[in-house]
Amino acid sequence: MTASFPTKVYAHLHNIISNASPEPVYAQALHHVLEKTAETHREVIVLPIVACQAAGGSPGRAVPVAAAWRALHIAARLLDDAEDGEIQHWTEDERASARIINLGAGFIGIANLALAQADTDLSTAQRLMLSQRFNQTMMVMAGGQHLDLLPEGVIDMGSYWRHVRGKTGAFFGLAIESGALCAITDQEALDRYYEFGYNLGVMLQLIDDLNDFFTEGPHDDLAAGKHTLPILFVEEFAPASVQSTVQTLLPQALHDPAARRRIRQIVREQGADVYILAEIARLRTLARYSLLPTDDPDGAL
Repeated sequence: MTASFPTKVYAHLHNIISNASPEPVYAQALHHVLEKTAETHREVIVLPIVACQAAGGSPGRAVPVAAAWRALHIAARLLDDAEDGEIQHWTEDERASARIINLGAGFIGIANLALAQADTDLSTAQRLMLSQRFNQTMMVMAGGQHLDLLPEGVIDMGSYWRHVRGKTGAFFGLAIESGALCAITDQEALDRYYEFGYNLGVMLQLIDDLNDFFTEGPHDDLAAGKHTLPILFVEEFAPASVQSTVQTLLPQALHDPAARRRIRQIVREQGADVYILAEIARLRTLARYSLLPTDDPDGAL
């Protein structure tokens, strides 16, 4: 049943752009971004819709909210890539950062237009809360990204966890909470849905970090010079001699596969992969138990 909902979400987004009647060249660029992202992350597009259904609502009611969340997702990707100098995901023109930022701003507007078209059966209080939660989350996500943009960047595990919780955790929490809000208004239940999404989001980020660190290929974090959780773990917990070896190898890893293989071996020897897998298991458990009602600890919503 949910298989067709990503298509409905994207049709909704295309209609919003067309009905807003922006400058034609800009509208064409916005449509192009939608076409470019239509087949990516399809499994998460439906999260607000599934949450609405789980909370007892009609899944179709959450399509505008899912469209708003997807538009915000696309906006965040555009802005992050422009800020990180990775606009090759969108264009071959290395001077196009300003245009990518402008497209990101457009998708924030699209998200708000989608929220304005939320199901007419929703109460005024539900609509207001949806708007507040989306805008609050945008502020939280911007704060998480700000940590990464500071001169010192994400330099230790403490700042890494603040960064991930402020961006991915809050964003996925919004997906599940906003979908449930299309069906219920009980704050205690909504908080549980948010916690599920929050833990799910952080867990997915750890999985991505683990895969991107240990996989040689186009998303290789070591080749890109990114210091994600595996490296931060070694820098915090490994003996000084091991830390010194890794620091020597990191510049070489930008262009030397042998250096990357050696760093990955050291990371495994120091137990960083085991630590991350344990965190993934912990977050999965937290997500599962967040959906257990307090008056029925053995059952699920």
